[in-house]
Amino acid sequence: MSGSSKRILFIFLSLALFMGSAFLYSTFVKDAYQNITTLRSDLASKTDSFVKTQETITRVQSLLKSLQNASEVQKRASLILPNEKDPGYLINQITGLARVNGLELESLSTQVAPLQPSRSNIVRNVGRLKADLRLKGSYAGFKSFLKNLENNILILDVNDLRIEANQAKGETSTLNYSLSITSYYQVE
Repeated sequence: MSGSSKRILFIFLSLALFMGSAFLYSTFVKDAYQNITTLRSDLASKTDSFVKTQETITRVQSLLKSLQNASEVQKRASLILPNEKDPGYLINQITGLARVNGLELESLSTQVAPLQPSRSNIVRNVGRLKADLRLKGSYAGFKSFLKNLENNILILDVNDLRIEANQAKGETSTLNYSLSITSYYQVE
């Protein structure tokens, strides 16, 4: 066999191998590649769905945790704005603050004021409880008393305030204070 016939034979053989590999590629590899592409898209879709589900679960868990603390928040809110009229709570707050600030409580009376109807469906009606009191003591103690009323957990408003000097013979000068305090509560 001559060199030129060997070259032609190798060219035909290489052409046959090339056509065989093209046939095998088109028959087996192309179908497998399409299956792989389909499986990859399914995997990406399921991974995205899994991530979104995990985010939703995390949000629901945080919401449940916040709802578990709702009773504590409700208790704190009922200290600020009680759910019912409670003159004892108001009296306890006032007498405690007067005692802490060195003031002598001479008289205390409470009365229920008319309701303030709410203009909104979301907010309940608000009731008012009014306390009229007379105190006796130093100006510094009364000043501190007013500051404590302002910072008290219960919402309190000072409405009327009168100060009278009372100086008896042989005693140090004391002041008499008359004031009205309004407290608020929620009405069903």
